[in-house]
Amino acid sequence: MRIHALSTGTVRLKHAFLYARTGWRRQPDLFLPGPWSDPVPIHCWAVEHDGRLVLVDTGETATVHDVPFARFEVAPDQELPGALSAVGLSLADVDTTVLTHMHGDHMDGAVHIRGPVLVHESELEYSRTAGARFFQRVLRQPVPTGVDFQPIALDGGAFGAFARSRRLTDDGRIVAVDTAGHTPGHISVVCVDDDGRHILLAGDTSDTLEQLRALRADAVAPKPAVQVATMETILVHGREHPTVYLPAHDTESVARLEAGSPL
Repeated sequence: MRIHALSTGTVRLKHAFLYARTGWRRQPDLFLPGPWSDPVPIHCWAVEHDGRLVLVDTGETATVHDVPFARFEVAPDQELPGALSAVGLSLADVDTTVLTHMHGDHMDGAVHIRGPVLVHESELEYSRTAGARFFQRVLRQPVPTGVDFQPIALDGGAFGAFARSRRLTDDGRIVAVDTAGHTPGHISVVCVDDDGRHILLAGDTSDTLEQLRALRADAVAPKPAVQVATMETILVHGREHPTVYLPAHDTESVARLEAGSPL
């Protein structure tokens, strides 16, 4: 198994997003003046295994609009085709594409995919609700058109500490697991590498390893307690299995992947 980090540009995040308050100020602070982070990566992942290429998330595109709490820098050559080319791969190599969740910086690059794009069924359903569509319009972050989003169920039973899962490969070495919180149907993908480590491609379960360890919910999770419970599950899983934790926007994720550094 070989896992490639694909960088599709960067994003600067408002401090109020990364270090969200508790209580009623948690979300209003996103729309008020405040400090910003340095640029952080927008990662997606390409997993070569058993003659197949599995793509986890599709990154951002150069046409992305900024939102009140995120400012993007994505050049055309940093979109998914260029990111794959940078590691010696191409869109033609992709066998399976799966999204951790349906926020723009994880799904917009799906416009380049010509086959099905797998999404947890509850995430896909939520993206079509009136409330989700309202914010898609207000924030100018629509669901990409022309993409064949296909629902998948987490019907494979428990995987380690995760109560629900689904195999993405026949041998069970690439598995989607339930990590609801940041969004209602958020999933992560666990890859069991050749040394038996669990490489957790974590999407936005947290923005950083520090946030995971702090058990700090972010500013957009609909139910912060659900996100915190997921973080606790990940830490339990990490105590039971050597787990390398790779959130999409952590500046240290690539170094942890290369070093194989577990939780």
